[in-house]
Amino acid sequence: MQSLRLSPTYEKAQAYLEFCLKRSSDSSSKPLSLCREKGKEKAHSSASPFKEGYIELLFNLLEEPQIQAHPALKKMLESQLEELMSQEGEELTANEKISYQCTKNLLGENKKVRQFALEKLQQIHPQSSLAPIATPPPSTVTTQALSPEPPGILYRKIIDFHFPHQNKNLTECARILDQVYKIKPELSVAAKVRHIFEQVLTWAKSLSPVDFERENKDNEIFNISTYVSYHLNINRFLLWEDLPKGRDYLSEEKFKALPLKKKGELLEELLKEHGKDAINVRIVGTDFIDEVGLTLTFLPAEIGQLSQLQRLFIGDNQLTTVPAEIGQLSNLQQLRLNHNHLTVLPPEIGQLSKLETLDLQQNHLTTLPAEIGQLSELTWLNLQQNRFTTMPAEIRQLSKLEALDLQQNQLTAVPAEVWQLSQLKQLFLHQNYLSSLPAEIRQLSNLWDLELEQNRLTALPPEIGQLSKLAFLNVGQNQLTALPVEAWQLSQLKRLRLEQNHLTTLPAAIGQLSKLQTLELEQNHLTALPAEIGLLSQLTWLNLKQNHLTALPAEIGKLSKLEQLGLGWNQLASLPAEIGQLSCLRYLDLQQNRLTVLPIEMRQLSQLGCINLQQNRLTGLPAKIKSLFPSAVVHC
Repeated sequence: MQSLRLSPTYEKAQAYLEFCLKRSSDSSSKPLSLCREKGKEKAHSSASPFKEGYIELLFNLLEEPQIQAHPALKKMLESQLEELMSQEGEELTANEKISYQCTKNLLGENKKVRQFALEKLQQIHPQSSLAPIATPPPSTVTTQALSPEPPGILYRKIIDFHFPHQNKNLTECARILDQVYKIKPELSVAAKVRHIFEQVLTWAKSLSPVDFERENKDNEIFNISTYVSYHLNINRFLLWEDLPKGRDYLSEEKFKALPLKKKGELLEELLKEHGKDAINVRIVGTDFIDEVGLTLTFLPAEIGQLSQLQRLFIGDNQLTTVPAEIGQLSNLQQLRLNHNHLTVLPPEIGQLSKLETLDLQQNHLTTLPAEIGQLSELTWLNLQQNRFTTMPAEIRQLSKLEALDLQQNQLTAVPAEVWQLSQLKQLFLHQNYLSSLPAEIRQLSNLWDLELEQNRLTALPPEIGQLSKLAFLNVGQNQLTALPVEAWQLSQLKRLRLEQNHLTTLPAAIGQLSKLQTLELEQNHLTALPAEIGLLSQLTWLNLKQNHLTALPAEIGKLSKLEQLGLGWNQLASLPAEIGQLSCLRYLDLQQNRLTVLPIEMRQLSQLGCINLQQNRLTGLPAKIKSLFPSAVVHC
């Protein structure tokens, strides 16, 4: 292509453009660096302004009428811009910077430079790589209709809208956005953006059909202003719908006839005017998901106007952020944000001075703000199914906390601050990566429920025996070979779960657990039971499946309240006659043992409803065996 004949100033600009275009299209050379986040500008101050200036030139080209009227050329230019934004590399040389300055002076002013750049771009093969760049916060975006934005830039702006906090993990945010919109991860950025807008437009159409009466409305301009406007107004609609008489107002014909944007503006004023009367708000996604999958994706700032609100339940939605205005709800006592996509909480959460219950189950949280320690009235904190590896030190200030749920996180050790919560009654730590517990556990003197299932514990500290109020202890699915002697002194224990460990024996001290009602010992390596098992007079459920038992002690017959007995997958060759004394027994599992005969005393099991005798060595005919238990379902 023949170059334009330019003045020396233009020639410098041309040289710079040729350099940039050559570098951006030559896969063998290391591309230019690009400052993607404002926080990195200082580190790349010598490179980013020049690269960003060239990006600005391409943006200007996109606004040219001749580009807008030429779809193929427009797409090519967008692809070039996306490719340029995805590059990383070295600084410009001094001469290149001089050329850049000449070009910078011509940006938005000289058609010849634009035309030259346009002709050069036509020579470049479009690339499919779409990489987002940093964008201004959503709060600075106007709702005025703009031109379509390149998919890569728009995708990043959508991410910034849903995750406005700094230092976010873009890969993780993109993954969460895929979940919110049910997008296949393998789709290109352009395809994802189209899917997102199609979904938002579907939601908007369900709330305001009048907006979509004209043709081609589905081809709504793809830009962040459109996206923010729809999101804000859709969620205002959902919030107002749950307020007193909210649905009645929404059903009025004069309101139905309004376009969504007008509805949103009206609802904003109504929320400010009437929201103060609301005491309870419950917007649970599973309650109103319809054929268009409409759920709460954004909590409008007007939530802060509900000054009398005491209970706010917005679980099972698609929220990715909570506005700072949440801190204005000074009367709030219960806040449920479970089953959303939150990655952070605003510091203003600490202003909820009356909050008693905070449910954050099943989000994507890795940390809590230090202000969490200001919730002086909090008694129940649910953090299960998040990604916590630790807790802020300020959590120890929750002096009234009675229940803390940290199950299904990524804890390798219990944060030291937890042991300072002296009023704690329930502590749920199952499904983490704990390998030990400290002696400080003794400080939880009010604890009555301790859940430690599915960790990597090899032992329990002796100090666990000082938890004198403990009624429920679950240490199943760990790597325990024995319990400390002190554990058998927990006289208030009602339920003890030890399944799937490596226990080989039970001590005689087990007989001290006189209030025990449930004992789970499935999948261990027990070969015998101590006679003291008969002292567990309150026991109703005893599970001994998948051990190596060869016999049962006669004292088993003393368990007069036993209702369910699991003995399957052992090596029992016979049963003691005393088993017939289990007058409350309703379920008995004896499958896969070595039984050849059953004691006649089993006829006395009048309450038996089901017995499993499969895969034994019984010599009697099935009909004869079944006659022993006329009122039971017999599997043999």
